[in-house]
Amino acid sequence: MRNSFTSMVACDTALRLIAECAKSTPLQSMRVPLAEAAGRIAAEDVRAVTARPEADISAMDGYAFDHAAMQAAQAGLPVAGQTAAGDMPMPLPTGQALGILTGARIPQGADCVMAKERMRLTETGYVMPAKVLADKGANIRRAGEEFSKGEILLTRGTRLDWRHIALLACQGIADVTVVRPVRVAVVSNGAELAADASDARADSNSPMLAALLRETGAEVALHSVPSDNEQKLSETLAQAWAEAEVLVTTGGISVGQTDNVLDALSSLGAQTVFRGVTIRPGKPLTVMTQGTRKAFCLPGNPGASAICALVFLLPYLRAVMGASASAPMVPAVADFAFTPVAGTTHFIPVSCLPEPQGWRLSALPTVGASDIIVFSRASALLRVDPEAPVEPGQTRWVLPLQPNGI
Repeated sequence: MRNSFTSMVACDTALRLIAECAKSTPLQSMRVPLAEAAGRIAAEDVRAVTARPEADISAMDGYAFDHAAMQAAQAGLPVAGQTAAGDMPMPLPTGQALGILTGARIPQGADCVMAKERMRLTETGYVMPAKVLADKGANIRRAGEEFSKGEILLTRGTRLDWRHIALLACQGIADVTVVRPVRVAVVSNGAELAADASDARADSNSPMLAALLRETGAEVALHSVPSDNEQKLSETLAQAWAEAEVLVTTGGISVGQTDNVLDALSSLGAQTVFRGVTIRPGKPLTVMTQGTRKAFCLPGNPGASAICALVFLLPYLRAVMGASASAPMVPAVADFAFTPVAGTTHFIPVSCLPEPQGWRLSALPTVGASDIIVFSRASALLRVDPEAPVEPGQTRWVLPLQPNGI
């Protein structure tokens, strides 16, 4: 396994194999209070309990009346009282008007509402239009004009935010069935991570990956093996994978003498889905499986690790949590040229600057797979396939690096 790069797969093949893995992973759900549902993914369609509005209601503060009666009454109509939201008004007495507040039910016998400021109330308690009588049916919100009872309000796979919380709350829904977050264990490894190493290095990959994964809604646990000891690595991997559905490793998967991750996983019974992808950076990326559990083995270089997570790992997590696997892409016009290496798909961090005609796509200086700072300067990731070099003036589609877009 360690020295095997002889059966690498193409980028699209890797994505297809990962999608197949996602289809074989069972989706699990749970009920949560509505107040805690923001950021979660709906596990089932949600239908309206009642129509909205449930009945004809007033769109404003004013007076409700029978249009024909008001039209015929030269001196206006006497005001019989007032109704507010939450009241169940009696039928409107013939030849009378009723004060009405926004959201109140329209009483039987009324077919028009006019705003209070457009009416004139006489000293004798009669009300009439100050100028022009509104049309019949004016300012009445009809029952079911937003949606009817039984209509689908949310579809399975919707990531819930404040808009959906308001929608469910207006239906009196107190809790909702959501996808249970996938439990992910992130394991970093390498003797250079030991605090007492002669050339100690900080672990930037684990916190970076944890942040990325939590943005998808995953539950993340971090583990570290600051050693090149294969036995310690195997023990930690076994413990971490036992507590998670997805194992993510970073580093230790190339062809060096201390790259022990793949052999350790094989000893735990993991089977290889693919070993290596014809991409740059990120060639060593490997995916393994053990039953319904999956292992994504990412390169140790931070830039390569981030790109592999964005392109391959996050789509898998979105899919198994019931959301769309593909993230929204954005079109931009390139201002640079780039020729890919034959047979290799490249992923390039780029900046997108707004211009009157849209986004302008620019390449950024980078030192390669180990580059960290380039991502803080980039706003998107550009995929360049071997048969599609970049030319200035081309429109290319890019993947925003932030969940809310560029």
